[in-house]
Amino acid sequence: MYADAHCHTNPVKGLGAKRVARKFRDVGGWFIALIGLPPYHYGIEDAGLEAHLRAYRIVVEEARRVRETGLETCVLVGFHPAEVDELFRRGWSLRDVVELGYRLVDEIARMHKEGLVDGIGEVGRQHYSTAPTRIVASELVMLYALEVARDYGMIVHLHLEQGGFSTVESIKKYLDLLGVDYRIPFLHHVGVEEALWAERHGLWYTIPTKKRTVSSVLKNKPLHVLVESDFIDDPRRPGVSAYPWDIPRVLEEVVSDGVVNVGYLYKVMVDNIVKAYGVKPP
Repeated sequence: MYADAHCHTNPVKGLGAKRVARKFRDVGGWFIALIGLPPYHYGIEDAGLEAHLRAYRIVVEEARRVRETGLETCVLVGFHPAEVDELFRRGWSLRDVVELGYRLVDEIARMHKEGLVDGIGEVGRQHYSTAPTRIVASELVMLYALEVARDYGMIVHLHLEQGGFSTVESIKKYLDLLGVDYRIPFLHHVGVEEALWAERHGLWYTIPTKKRTVSSVLKNKPLHVLVESDFIDDPRRPGVSAYPWDIPRVLEEVVSDGVVNVGYLYKVMVDNIVKAYGVKPP
């Protein structure tokens, strides 16, 4: 039984949740963590509060379609660090960008109380070169999201640079300063070095469905690993970064190579998902 710990669907421009879930179910999928995209991915060109709320409603509806196929799901919506750069390019001041991010986190907390979403995602820092001031702005939103998640018992998917020790240590330091439970943040789309440090600190982390990464991480039998497709459901960028149905293929190859056995794979694909996301086992 296979789980996708971080996946996007797009009913406007891509396959949409129902088709993605059915294709994943047909190869043994049982769970998808559904993560929202910025509004412009759904053809929403406005950039303010209402535009984001419209995008959030799309994701909530997509989650309903996933459940209709019989798959379990958790729903996260957020304020991606790339949006900081996009809004700045559109002429927004960084103060206005950060304040929008704060308001959106508050709206996500409200949606969580209503049972519509399970957490915040993505928030974090840019993984590409940008102005330091925009990285700081993104980080301010991330810190507020962690505080609110702490108070409301939500999970948070963190989009970060792949900086190895410094990336993970900085997050650990923030968690300690803010008093955030280590079970709340998920370090999303990490590399081998980040996985090593996250494991040492007992933080959940998701690794992309790339055979080399999966083999390198799983050979150490880590306890806090999750596997993601990070599928963006955009026909203009097919297969970025992988398809959910790539997960069974890659993991079966890893088992065939003798890197892990089926018993350990079950722990990663089922037990870890149940622990991390708080869902019922299949």
